[in-house]
Amino acid sequence: MASIVISDTHFGLSTATLNDPKKVEQLMQELALFGGDCDEVVLLGDVFDLWRVNPEKAIRDSRTFLTRLSIAFPKIRYILGNHDHHLVVLHQEDEFMERMARGDLYPVYIPVLHWQQVLDNLNVDMFYPFYRIRCCHRNIVFTHGHHLGGIQAFSMQLVKKLRRLSGEETLPADLETMMTYAYESIYRSASIGEMVNFEDSLWKASGLLQWFRAGVTHSSRFTPVERQYPAILKFLRDQNLGKVDCFIYGDTHRAGIYQRKGGPLAVNAGCFLPDDGCGSIPELPNTYLILDDDGITMRQLGRPEPLFICELL
Repeated sequence: MASIVISDTHFGLSTATLNDPKKVEQLMQELALFGGDCDEVVLLGDVFDLWRVNPEKAIRDSRTFLTRLSIAFPKIRYILGNHDHHLVVLHQEDEFMERMARGDLYPVYIPVLHWQQVLDNLNVDMFYPFYRIRCCHRNIVFTHGHHLGGIQAFSMQLVKKLRRLSGEETLPADLETMMTYAYESIYRSASIGEMVNFEDSLWKASGLLQWFRAGVTHSSRFTPVERQYPAILKFLRDQNLGKVDCFIYGDTHRAGIYQRKGGPLAVNAGCFLPDDGCGSIPELPNTYLILDDDGITMRQLGRPEPLFICELL
């Protein structure tokens, strides 16, 4: 199996690279040239930015890109992230309505979801929170990456303290419940322009604070992937995924690669944003991966030579 991996297109934002049909055509030409043997496209979440715009605009902006992908490749796998997490909620509500119709009203926690979704007349395989394949005799796991840090760390600290007060243990569903509470609040505010502006101001302020802390507490030689490596190992343990040879994610908009001896290869696919609208500019924008029998190749749109090639030994 050979795959093309694209993350964080953020359709809906005015800054999204692939809003431009010419950029989409350029990407498709490169995929035909460098990934012509691939039979699936893996979208690593935040395809739509439902935190800043209404869903109708995000889907309209993505139409050229998704249509061209569906023509060129027979399979599209979509792992949902935090900015498009509302699609997970919609699926869970549909599933609840089906159970309610049957009279099955007991609470159900499903840690791993897979379903078929029609998006703008395109059939797409949807996954949450991960998708896994076997390639080159190696186990590959794809996920968006929002489980690795940020709001989930704060959420779980809060839940643990509340559970401790009541004498209860934390439950597997607690993390997803807390993230859903936060993400849905942001999604609902997208229709209120003043709220979006306020949230943008908060993101910018927190970004400056994170930048300052990173400059003080971290050496510049550490890559973002390296800093997230312990969280990656914890995610694999929490999801009971067993032996994993390669872990591919996005979320941070920072393309990179890292591996510790005895651990999985970790690759961040980057993003298709020249900036994220909140003052953060990726060092390597517009990157994507090609995964085939030769290993993993990272490319940047418009650049003839690959950024790196890594064999899956």
